[in-house]
Amino acid sequence: MNVNMKDRLVRLVRNNMPWFILLVVAVIFSFSSSNFFSLQNIINILNQNAYVIVCSIGITFIMMAGQIDLSVGYQMSLIGVSLGILVKYFDPPVWVLLLAGILMGVVLCELNMILAVKLRITLLMVTVSTSMLYQGISYTVSGSKTLSGFSDSFKFISQGYIGSIPFAVILTLVLVVIMSIFLTKTYWGTYIYALGGNEDAARLAGISVTAAKMMIGAIAGIFVGLSSIMLVARVGTAQSGVGPGTEFTVITGILLGGVSARGGEGRLSGVVAGILIMAILGNGTQNTAIAIAIFSIPSIARMVRGIVMANKGAEYIQACRVMGASNGRIIFTHIVPN
Repeated sequence: MNVNMKDRLVRLVRNNMPWFILLVVAVIFSFSSSNFFSLQNIINILNQNAYVIVCSIGITFIMMAGQIDLSVGYQMSLIGVSLGILVKYFDPPVWVLLLAGILMGVVLCELNMILAVKLRITLLMVTVSTSMLYQGISYTVSGSKTLSGFSDSFKFISQGYIGSIPFAVILTLVLVVIMSIFLTKTYWGTYIYALGGNEDAARLAGISVTAAKMMIGAIAGIFVGLSSIMLVARVGTAQSGVGPGTEFTVITGILLGGVSARGGEGRLSGVVAGILIMAILGNGTQNTAIAIAIFSIPSIARMVRGIVMANKGAEYIQACRVMGASNGRIIFTHIVPN
C-alpha cells in the first residue's frame, strides 16, 4: 500500500512538474511582496499573457509533432499591420477583422508547412527564411508607421471585462480546455503525438502524414491569428515592431511546460504552466525588492530563456539531424542569438 502510494505520488509530481515549479516560483516571490498573491495581481498576470498562451496553443501542436516554427512573431507583425491597413482604408466591422486575422494566420502557417512538405526539409529551416520574408513585407506594407483607429468594440477583445474578469482571460481558458480535450480525446490528437513520436511509424500505421501536417498548420494558424488580434486589441495600435520576439517566449514556455523538442510528448496544461512561469518571473522581477537587488542586470526573463534554450540545445540539434538537417548547429544559433 505504501509502495503504491509512493508510486502514485511520484507519478503525480512527474506529470505535473511544471505546475509544481510554478508554485515554487510564486511562493518565492510572494515573500518579498505582500500583494503578490492578490486576486488583482493574478488577474493582471493572466490578462497580460493571454495572447501568449493563445499563441502557444497553436505552436504546441507544431512542437508535439516534432517541428519548430520560428516565424510566429513575424506572422503576428504582418497580421497586425494588415488589420491596421484594413481599418485605415476600409473601416470594416469587427467580425471582418476577426475573420481576416484568423485567415491570414492560417495562410501563413500553411505556407510554411507546405514548403516544408514539398521541399522535404524541416519546418525549422523553412521558418528561418519565411520569418525574414514576413518581416520585410510587414515593414513595406506599414511603411514603418504606427497604424491606429481600431474601434472600442474591437479593443474589447483584450481590454474588455465581463464582470470583474477580463474577457481575454475567459476566452483563453475556454480555448485551453477545448484544445486539451481535442488533443487527448480525439483521433487527430493521437495522430499529432504519433507524428512527433515517429513519423515513419505513423505512416506505416496508416496515418496520412501530409494531411495531418496540413491540419496542424491550420490549427496553429488559427491560434496565431487569434493571438495577433488579441495583441493588437490590447495595444490599441498596429506596427511592425509589435510581435517579433514572441516566438522565443512561446517556445521557452512550451519547453518549460514539458513538451519535448523532439515531439511526441507533452500536455497543454503544462504549457500553460510554463508560460505562467515566464510571466511570474517577469512580473516578480518588476515588483519585488529581490528583483532590484539581484536581477536588475540582465533581466531574469531573458536569463531563463537562455538557460532553457541552452539546456535544450543538444536536443534541438539532434532533432534537426534526425529530420534531415545537416546544419543543425547553424539553425540553433539563430534560435538563441547572442
